[in-house]
Amino acid sequence: MIRLLKSLGVKLPQTEDDLVNVKAEDLIGKMRSFYTRFEKMESANNECAPFDFCELIAYYPVSMCSFHQTETLKLLIALFYYWDKQKESEQEENDYEGYSMDYLSLIFDRSKSSIHQAIKDKEAEAKAIIEEAKLRTKAKEIAFQQLVEQEKEKLKQTIQNKETNPQLSTV
Repeated sequence: MIRLLKSLGVKLPQTEDDLVNVKAEDLIGKMRSFYTRFEKMESANNECAPFDFCELIAYYPVSMCSFHQTETLKLLIALFYYWDKQKESEQEENDYEGYSMDYLSLIFDRSKSSIHQAIKDKEAEAKAIIEEAKLRTKAKEIAFQQLVEQEKEKLKQTIQNKETNPQLSTV
């Protein structure tokens, strides 16, 4: 999900490269905790959970292993939650409802109540980031369409010039 959001222009929090405060035991403990919960909750809806979890722990190991939720982790939770809710409202024919509290609880290895609180705390910030990404994407689409139209017009001009002046076509 992280790579998908990045590719769609969502400005995610800075990845955590400073691992001074993260011990190997913390990472192993977090992985064990996730897989224990995953095995208990396993369902068809959770098949991508290991991939999402591994991506989160690879990009945000400090926040994922922290006992308390960091601001980064709260924002990530809210972004995951609201990104899919935004998609749902735009795709009416799709009955997908986005990530559930259970799924977010699983991949972030947190309680549902802490997931709910993170979403509540970072709602405005997450929605603003998502809206900004969508506006950038829309602007790129418009710019691309304008470029296509300009190129079509140039091609038409070239064809017209060749038809009106046959000497140009032999060059």
